[in-house]
Amino acid sequence: EYDELAEAYGRQAFEQLHPYDEALMLYRGKGCATCSKTGYRGRAAIHELLITSDEMKRLIQTKGRVAEMLALAKSEGMTTLVQDGVLKSLQGLTDFRQVKAVAIK
Repeated sequence: EYDELAEAYGRQAFEQLHPYDEALMLYRGKGCATCSKTGYRGRAAIHELLITSDEMKRLIQTKGRVAEMLALAKSEGMTTLVQDGVLKSLQGLTDFRQVKAVAIK
């Protein structure tokens, strides 16, 4: 499952953020009577925020390609929706299955 997380986050960035080791713990909802066997209680939001630089504004105004905009946003430090979900799954706030359900087409 580490490989799946790394691919979703961006392998190179993920390996810098969280190198693989045997102590890596991934969480899954277990379920009980209180949560109707879902393993979840409440909600945990995942976020993506784009702060526009002058270069990003230029790409938007000139109807630049989405791939260019995404590459620029990531290079300027934006955390994508999937990346935020991966981070929250590593913290045990959710699991990657739930992240995939809401953030990956």
